Amino acid sequence: MVDAELPIVTITGVTGYIGAHVCLRYLQDGGFRVRGTVRDKTNPEKLAQLQLAFGAHFDKLELVNADLLNEQSLVDAITGSTYVVHVASPFFFGGTEDEVIKPAVQGTLAAMKACQVAKVKRCVVTSSGLSILMVSEANRPASGLFNESIWSEPDRPEGIDTYSKSKVLAERAAWKFVEDLPADEKFELVTVLPAYVMGPPLMHGSGTSIGFLQALMTGKMATIGSDCAPHCDVRQAAEGHLLAIKN
Repeated sequence: MVDAELPIVTITGVTGYIGAHVCLRYLQDGGFRVRGTVRDKTNPEKLAQLQLAFGAHFDKLELVNADLLNEQSLVDAITGSTYVVHVASPFFFGGTEDEVIKPAVQGTLAAMKACQVAKVKRCVVTSSGLSILMVSEANRPASGLFNESIWSEPDRPEGIDTYSKSKVLAERAAWKFVEDLPADEKFELVTVLPAYVMGPPLMHGSGTSIGFLQALMTGKMATIGSDCAPHCDVRQAAEGHLLAIKN
């Protein structure tokens, strides 16, 4: 039985790679009534996977339908929430702007609008290290250290992929939305910028992160480059999303 006095936290995209871990971590914490958004809460395959992944915690989860391109669905899903964790966003490389950037930016703005309507206390948005790392060579910090004053440049001369562009535009849109709100309607906004997220998936199916490792380990990757990339464990990323509300 979930304590009806606990604050509601709504987490978007709980069947996603990061979203599932974030949702489980909130359920394990026990300090919240957890509501998770999915595209179709009657999907038997997804429900079965969530039940397996969350075990006894599954019965404490409230599932609601929401679509990133349907603002009203997010407003309805977030109504009554004290906190929101907006994780849902397309993650794949090589997609078109309509496939990646449009749902990322519009979905984030819809979540922000829902937070305003619901008068939430704080919203955590899953951004990415790619929101700061994709600067032009001319503007790279001389020290090599990146901080919150640095933003990726969507129009940099070196070019930028649609996924990286989607993350920087979505995060900028979130901050601008809160900045433009009347003082009495503002809510706290926190963004989490994980590096390349790796680790054990809770849901079946090959996502972008898991697909990369599968290709590497099974020999499907034609060439293995010498590139270096920052990365983090998906369980630590989930913990960061919890602490971003609790601290």
